[in-house]
Amino acid sequence: MPIANKTKLEILNDENLNNSFLNANLNDLKINCKIYKGNFYCDSFNYLPITEKMETFEDLYNWQVDNSISHFYSKEFLDYFNKNKQNFPIIENAYVLGSSPGDNYYTHLLYFLPRIFFNDEKEIRLCVHRNLSNKFRSYISEICKNLNKKINFVFLDDNFYFFKNSKIPEFLSIEKSKKILNYFNNHISSNVPANLKKYLSRQNVGYRNIINEDDVIKLLKKYNYRILDLNNLEIKEQLNFFINADTIISPTGSSLANAIFCKPGTTILEIAPTFNKEYEKNLSIRYAKLCSSFNLNHLKINADTIKVNNHSGLVTKYISKEVLNESSYYSDLIVKINELKNFLD
Repeated sequence: MPIANKTKLEILNDENLNNSFLNANLNDLKINCKIYKGNFYCDSFNYLPITEKMETFEDLYNWQVDNSISHFYSKEFLDYFNKNKQNFPIIENAYVLGSSPGDNYYTHLLYFLPRIFFNDEKEIRLCVHRNLSNKFRSYISEICKNLNKKINFVFLDDNFYFFKNSKIPEFLSIEKSKKILNYFNNHISSNVPANLKKYLSRQNVGYRNIINEDDVIKLLKKYNYRILDLNNLEIKEQLNFFINADTIISPTGSSLANAIFCKPGTTILEIAPTFNKEYEKNLSIRYAKLCSSFNLNHLKINADTIKVNNHSGLVTKYISKEVLNESSYYSDLIVKINELKNFLD
């Protein structure tokens, strides 16, 4: 039996199927989230649930524009699924929040995390990928503590699972995610140094490091920029710095997802390579779109690139060798100092 995709309208018109979904609401924000409850199969990459009746729901669970799930309908996948489903690990009574196998902060913050606020249980068996950073685990734990919830993490490996009597919330738009995260983070203290201009370093990350960062920092300090290494900050501390910023300068990267916490009118200067591949199109406009959606000023400086020869095991596990070799996204960067100075002036 092939997998049947059920649209939102088809769910509503099928009483039995519609009863399989809980409707969770954040009344203050007027945001609704449908949560499938029951038995379902799901992998730890796409998080697209497949019911025992071989039904799925793309409208609710296809969470990225460039995240193709067409392979779920192929004969090859169906053969694999039917052959192996009896041997998938079983997890019971869980809430499948999920997280990026590649431990991508942008994805965690904007797609996965906001869905935790729709769980109304006091004790949660929370499913996330094993690769989720300790920093993000701590942030989730802090959120749940503030909500008077106790969580027990259930860690997923790269696999398909059979979830019994479990829940999986739909994915939300970035606009809704921003409203939710800002609402629940409004308790964050704003007691940070008054410097409103920040530069975010990537010097301790595996790629898109600024090779001539010493020159960049020397120039920025003349203009009273504060230099931050977000790797040394807890997530709650990171958000504070964005909330209070007037100007953020940063190499392109997931930390710029924190721009959703900036006040309207904040300027974001993105230092990025030139993207030439079709599959890089979404990356090239990601933060410009984010800023445009939330009334932030976005500017970009194109940097020169230098190939990175030794990527981490996590990167090489999930990114093909071909992409690592040809994509400028996985290169290091050299900033054109004169262009940066023109912006500062």
